[in-house]
Amino acid sequence: MLRHFDRPPPGWFVLDIARREERKWDWAALLVDVEPANLKYCHCDLPALLYVDPADYRPAERHAEQCWVNIPGKHRSWKAAMDAIRAAMAASLS
Repeated sequence: MLRHFDRPPPGWFVLDIARREERKWDWAALLVDVEPANLKYCHCDLPALLYVDPADYRPAERHAEQCWVNIPGKHRSWKAAMDAIRAAMAASLS
């Protein structure tokens, strides 16, 4: 079971976003605590493992943490939701 947050943890990275099933314009972001390019060197659980090419997967000692984060507001498109989560992440670093 993945943790679910209302605010993004500082220093984490967006792996993907998806519509929430409950409401049409609500979105959630899948975040990981490592650079997405370095995910192939970490032990991953689903769903993050789906974003790693099996031919490149070389897990080391590190376990990648992941969580879902609610994206604030109502967004009609993937791009609008991605812009909103990026803005929320920038605000959490400030």
